[in-house]
Amino acid sequence: MIWFFLILCLYYVAGRTKFSLFSPLVLFYVFFILSIVLSVAYHYWMPYDWKFNIAGTDRIVDSQLWLSIDVFVKMLIYFSLGVLFYKYAFNVRKNRGFKVDLKIELPPIKTNSLVNIALALTVLEIILVAMLYGKEIFIRATYAVDYNKLGVMLLEYSLLFLIFTGSLLYKEKRTLSRVIALFVTLLCIGFGSRMATIYLLVYFFVIFILFLNKKKKFYYMVFGIPFIILFFGYNLSLRFNDTHGLGPYLYLPFSGSSEIIKNTFFNLYYTLVFGVFATFRTLAKNPVNYDYLFTSLNPAPGFLTDWYLIFKKLRINHYAPYSGIGEIFTYPTIAFFFYFTVGMIFSHAERIIQKLFMNKKIGAGFILFLLTSAFIPFSFEYNLRSSVRFLYYAMIFMMMLNIFSNIKIKR
Repeated sequence: MIWFFLILCLYYVAGRTKFSLFSPLVLFYVFFILSIVLSVAYHYWMPYDWKFNIAGTDRIVDSQLWLSIDVFVKMLIYFSLGVLFYKYAFNVRKNRGFKVDLKIELPPIKTNSLVNIALALTVLEIILVAMLYGKEIFIRATYAVDYNKLGVMLLEYSLLFLIFTGSLLYKEKRTLSRVIALFVTLLCIGFGSRMATIYLLVYFFVIFILFLNKKKKFYYMVFGIPFIILFFGYNLSLRFNDTHGLGPYLYLPFSGSSEIIKNTFFNLYYTLVFGVFATFRTLAKNPVNYDYLFTSLNPAPGFLTDWYLIFKKLRINHYAPYSGIGEIFTYPTIAFFFYFTVGMIFSHAERIIQKLFMNKKIGAGFILFLLTSAFIPFSFEYNLRSSVRFLYYAMIFMMMLNIFSNIKIKR
């Protein structure tokens, strides 16, 4: 019966919601439905000895898994009821078909100026790496080394600026642009830093927005997303290598490819599966304590609450916090009103994002999309207080838009 009711809710929500890459509503449904499907597949088909079992969460029996799945189904139903209430109360029809033009017109910048900036930054990076790492950039005994924190910060930000400059050169100086991207990526690999993945994402994203036509964007996504996922798995593997530095790290794909594949699957597991098992553990361990709940939902900064006195009690064990979904479903009635409200907030955010995009306010729309969507993975993997903060940030941002922007959301 509960599954039938979910399907019915999804049917009516689909009648008033158009698929969009920048819809927090669509992302919410895709994320949690995918997590349910993958968690069931992981539980039944992943060999016992192959399971990651973070913080001992995976070792549950079938009935315990389905108890957690039922919680996720109820959460989707409550969320959908909030969405439908908002869309019918405010007569929000299916989003009008429109094309989000992500082509951003940059102010005129001379190519030679960008080349000079890139060259100057490259020289700066070489000097900073020589001062901070020296020969240890190529090979060293340990992953982490105590370098000058200020110098490392300057190096990281200047590398970000360099790869951004390189991406701007993609159209006029494609070879130089790719050399810059390779240079920055190699340096970050030498550090063993996850910034290698983040900076590559920045590079690809800028090119995606500024220089690609619709057909190329499609191929960019088809081949680019799997590459980034695999590269991130490689990036995570670096810290577990026996020896460290650029040399050993570049050799890793030829000597430890199994670790790269393992870390790639671990990323998928932690992002889309872990939270389902963590939710059951949370429901089993979380005490009914309304003081804890009040603190978790309190919008005040942590130092103005008793959060730092109680947060260690809101954990599955030393390694893993409770999941936000498990925490709120410790109080079933409150969970209904909570996710009903979340559904309304997401619906309102979607409506504003659409208005912003239609009025060419791409930056503001993208920020609101990120703030709202951040609630999704945080509620899946972290404490309720950590996730609900993003709802407050999104609501404050929407209030600021309403005050300072000429984009008004009318009934």
